[in-house]
Amino acid sequence: MSVITSHDAKLETAELLSPEFTSATEMCVRFWYMLSAEASSKLSVHVLRSGQLGDALWRGSGFPSTNWEVAEVTVSSPAHFYVVFHVPGTNGTVKIDDFSVRDGTCAPPASCDFESGQCTWVNVEKEGGHEWVLSRGGSHGPPTDHTTQTSDGLFLLSSALHQSRHSVAQIVSEWIQLKDIPSCLTFWYHMGSSDSGTLRLFARSDPVEKTLMFHSNSSGSSWTRFSQSVDMSKPFQLLIEAESTNKGFIAIDDISLTQGLCPENETRGFAGCSFENGTCAWEDISVGQGQWVRRRNGTGNTGPPVDNTLGTELGWYMGLEADRGEEISPAVLQSPIMTQASSTCTLHFYYNMYGEDSELSVLLKEGSRTTTLWWLAGYNGDVWHHSEVVIGRTPQDFSLLFQASGNFDKLGHVAVDDIDFTNCSLPEPQLWCSEGTFTCNNSVCVDPSRVCDFSDDCGDRSDEINCEKQGVVERCSFEQGTCSWEDSDVDKPGGEWRRRRGEEGWPDHGPPRDHTQNTAAGHYITPGTHLTEKGQTSEILSKTLLPSFNCTVRFFFFSMSDASAQLMARSRTQMSGTDDKMLWIMEKTHSYSWQRAKVTFSSSVISKIAFRYELQGAQRGIVALDDVTFSKECIFDPENSKLPETSPTHSPHTSSNTPPLTTAPMNPCQDNEFFCRKSAGKVCIPSTLQCDYHPDCPDGEDEAGCGPCTFENDQCLWSDASDGPAKWQRQKASNNTEPPTDHTTQTGFYMTVKLSLGSTQAEAKLLSPPLQPSSPYCQLLFHFHISPGSTGSLRVLMQQAEGGEAILWSRSHNTVSHWTSEHLPIGLFKQPSKVWFSSISKTAGASSATWDHVVAVDDISFINCETSYEPPALSSYGCTFEDGLCVWVQGAEDELDWRSASGPTETPNTGPAGDHTHGTGKYLYIESSHPSEKENKAQLMSLLLPPAGQKGYCFRFWYHMFGATVGSLRMFLKTADSLDKTLVWQQSGSKGDVWLLAQSHVTLQRVHQVILEGTVGGEAGDIAIDDISLVFGPCPDSGLCDFEEDSCNWLQTSSDDFDWIRHSGSTLNPNTGPESDHTTNTPTGHYYYLPSSMDDQAGQKALMLSPLYPESKGSCVQLWYHMYGEGMGTLNVYQQSEDGQEILIFSQGGDQGRLWRLAQASLLPRIQPYRIVVEGVKAGPTTEGDMAFDDVQLTEAQCPPHGVCDFENSFCSWTNLGDGVDQGDWLLGAGASPNPNTGPTVDHTTNSSSGHYIYVDSSVGEWGDVSYLVSDVFQPSSRGHCLTFWYHMYGSHVGTLNIYIIDRSEKVNIKQKLC
Repeated sequence: MSVITSHDAKLETAELLSPEFTSATEMCVRFWYMLSAEASSKLSVHVLRSGQLGDALWRGSGFPSTNWEVAEVTVSSPAHFYVVFHVPGTNGTVKIDDFSVRDGTCAPPASCDFESGQCTWVNVEKEGGHEWVLSRGGSHGPPTDHTTQTSDGLFLLSSALHQSRHSVAQIVSEWIQLKDIPSCLTFWYHMGSSDSGTLRLFARSDPVEKTLMFHSNSSGSSWTRFSQSVDMSKPFQLLIEAESTNKGFIAIDDISLTQGLCPENETRGFAGCSFENGTCAWEDISVGQGQWVRRRNGTGNTGPPVDNTLGTELGWYMGLEADRGEEISPAVLQSPIMTQASSTCTLHFYYNMYGEDSELSVLLKEGSRTTTLWWLAGYNGDVWHHSEVVIGRTPQDFSLLFQASGNFDKLGHVAVDDIDFTNCSLPEPQLWCSEGTFTCNNSVCVDPSRVCDFSDDCGDRSDEINCEKQGVVERCSFEQGTCSWEDSDVDKPGGEWRRRRGEEGWPDHGPPRDHTQNTAAGHYITPGTHLTEKGQTSEILSKTLLPSFNCTVRFFFFSMSDASAQLMARSRTQMSGTDDKMLWIMEKTHSYSWQRAKVTFSSSVISKIAFRYELQGAQRGIVALDDVTFSKECIFDPENSKLPETSPTHSPHTSSNTPPLTTAPMNPCQDNEFFCRKSAGKVCIPSTLQCDYHPDCPDGEDEAGCGPCTFENDQCLWSDASDGPAKWQRQKASNNTEPPTDHTTQTGFYMTVKLSLGSTQAEAKLLSPPLQPSSPYCQLLFHFHISPGSTGSLRVLMQQAEGGEAILWSRSHNTVSHWTSEHLPIGLFKQPSKVWFSSISKTAGASSATWDHVVAVDDISFINCETSYEPPALSSYGCTFEDGLCVWVQGAEDELDWRSASGPTETPNTGPAGDHTHGTGKYLYIESSHPSEKENKAQLMSLLLPPAGQKGYCFRFWYHMFGATVGSLRMFLKTADSLDKTLVWQQSGSKGDVWLLAQSHVTLQRVHQVILEGTVGGEAGDIAIDDISLVFGPCPDSGLCDFEEDSCNWLQTSSDDFDWIRHSGSTLNPNTGPESDHTTNTPTGHYYYLPSSMDDQAGQKALMLSPLYPESKGSCVQLWYHMYGEGMGTLNVYQQSEDGQEILIFSQGGDQGRLWRLAQASLLPRIQPYRIVVEGVKAGPTTEGDMAFDDVQLTEAQCPPHGVCDFENSFCSWTNLGDGVDQGDWLLGAGASPNPNTGPTVDHTTNSSSGHYIYVDSSVGEWGDVSYLVSDVFQPSSRGHCLTFWYHMYGSHVGTLNIYIIDRSEKVNIKQKLC
């Protein structure tokens, strides 16, 4: 409906009445409208009752419409009424369309959970952009929506996976009129990866002016909440913009706009604050000239221009402000009072310090005492930095202070933002503690390795009392002195360690607080202060230990700004220290917190522990030690005997007062031998065989505590190294545990960690004992369990002696069965190293899980790790899968396993009918139907392979990919040392109901493994593999020139203007050229291309000549070409006789789209040898004209005529579009359709059941799914073209068949058939 513009001088009112409504309940009226500039504020909506027009319930925004806009308004009346569109006199035009009514009130403006559609959000058309689309979980986006936390829930998705460049999607809300009522805007967003792009939110008060409210480049790996108060006096729209890359996705859900400011106390953890909606009870208590002020959009001395939370000038933070210059007294920002912090309580915050005279510190205030926790001074750049510090055990009420100062006569500022707390709550009591754990008086469960270590892990200190009963006798907190620790004779005179208090040691010689008391009044020890030259040392020695087995030393250390020195723990058996055994080296670290460390060692002779500090540069930092304890396995000499001058050759020292040692039997072995204590008799083996990954003692005790463990008897020196309340514990399996069985015996023990629902994000670490140097083929085998519904992950990391670490493996989804195995390559490490299992929980936030996050690990072992290991012959890695997986193993970072089968797979109309080897044997496949989901992966991994050698080896396998929704099959090479994974081959989509050969020439000169990965594309997409073989040397010649190894003897000519270039990956120019080759479909595959530049001239050429072929060879030449770009020239193919005469047999020019296309040309009769010539002709100056060709071959079969195909042998030059553009593939079929009551029984060509046709499988997918089939390119013709084809459409639910002409700029529908 439209209000027609009147040309009369007298303007009249126009009203449009709805039908009469009789409902007395509220209804939501929805309509679309378009307003000209003159009428933009004239349209209003009213209720007409009993002839009286009520007040306006909705009014136009005052801005003209550029497109159709939508609005919703709630109406109600106790009597019969009409809805009226009212337009007073105007010269403008008003249009109304699509009026609808539904029961119930309308949602608040802009609010939508997208479960029933897009509500009042409308996509904005952007040239070259894409649209936000409604999507369900798992389809190129997050696995679930936020509203329902299921894969069936809906959300808005921006995905540019199929775009060639960055692409923008915009969606805009209806016009919102708050009428001076503040409101709280909230929505949830999810971004698939760190390079998914950028999400922005704008408030748009007119079609041109817009204000940035929020932007983000990452959401982690979960739905993340945004909330901000909005107070605008004039109408506005919300505009959400996604600038997406082609590597990830951006999703939004659950947008709400509710009256009232967002909650003032938006706290996180203990008493954190983002300052977006207030100060969250953080209070300025300054008494001097400076003060803390909540502000935003600062300039100069007033603060940074953007906050950290939003990253925009609209975001809030706390900044330092002064009234006048010179040095000002510190400004103090105080937290709310907090009650009791755990020993692992950690403060996180962001700071921005700009200016040389700026200072900032964090203090802990307990009653009248304040203790410095963190400090920084000077220029740190006008950027936000993250920092953290462990607050530590605080058994009483406390608060935190941010103290800042600066010189405001100079340019500079100090600001803090996003204060947060983690792991601060005291541990929770448990109904019962697992066997082998310590039960506190308050029913908290604590790992035994943390009992009596001067850290209150129970929360009631019951783990730190009666320590002698726990067997922990030798312990020192340095509060009463240095206990039995003594100076060394081998360090520099004057370099003795010194006992200090925090208040006297800081800031020059030690940290501001000790670890024991967590106050400035507590004591610790520091290295000597007289060390001035590189290589000088300071040592402190323990009492003398008698021979001990699995003795553990625990201690806390502090290290800050001391990268030029080393702190070490060593086992000393001679006074001179020349035979010291290194137990621990401090990692290069800069931390404001005390850090926990422990080492476990064994010695067959008397020894001492030496803490050694060695200066390696002139600049010293702060290093300190505190709270050193020894486990009950450590046996001390009551006489504290001196160590021998030289290595003893007799039995270990014993004192006449020393009782018999039942835990440490007499050692009958020599110094260079290992005593097999548990084995019968006095068995000695060379000490070099201890911890060499191979048991040499009869009972295998030489490998005890070296890494492998079943956890049946103990933890084998695997230890919990967690900082938070969640701890790894040894658990006996039962019907009441998760999982209910262990992997070893079904009734035995395993290691497990439980992270409680609702706790802050926590990490629990299970640390290995030191691992000795290994072979390059070393693999870690372990079995793991992740509970269903878990919101966390399990990772494996390697900790190296020099302090580095690397993530080796990660999995974030639950295991299907109780236990899943993983063979993880570790590779060569030359120095002792450690690995650890890390379980991270992210249950804080909007998780729908209602149970705990449980992770378990069992049966850890090391395979092929002996340094003497030699890999088997290359042929032994082959497999026909007739008798299992041979030396291949299932991956565990994926969601599916490869299954073994013979005969057809379970899903109809997909998968092979039999194996490749015999037709009746076995093969492997991935099952694509339920419960498998789209994008699920299955990995098959080889054991580690040796370097490929000078000639490399040929990796061959057969694959089968047939079905309407086949995903992808990829081959990767993964190195063992750096864990680099390289894609070397891939295929996607249906390839026909046949077994096909894949081969790859591997030349990698590093230890590596081969990974075959299948990805589910849909419910009818089974992928199968069979008959893997590995053979030395290059792959055999198949008659196909794929340019993978070299040019195949193709030659450049010297008479042209340019050369073709052999290349891999993307070409250098943007918006042109292929991203991968055609052979392997990967960035590592090779092809030839002709680059374009602005120096090109029209008509310039590049030619390549094939080898000389005999006149009897070949009837058809085939090659694949890629011609994408607006400045594309012409590709010509010639047949050239030996005497140089040429005949053009194929020519193509202009942009042919972003894909590889097949060119086929019939060879003309010849009487002499000939060559094939490929010629590229340039169109002129351009950087968008890179053309390429690949995979050239001659065939003896005749080429089909251009544009003609009977589908008897193949698709000819027709191709499925794929790449996610459509939902299914066309299939090649014969005989009756596999689905009853639809499809043909014979083909059209032969009119028999043996003839072939192509069809779409209607049993797959949903109504509305599309399958595109694309032809070759046809050149324009003045006579036109005649398209003829035969089609068959039979069945009760036949869809639509459309035929399009695509000319790069538009898609024209020229024929449609419905049935």
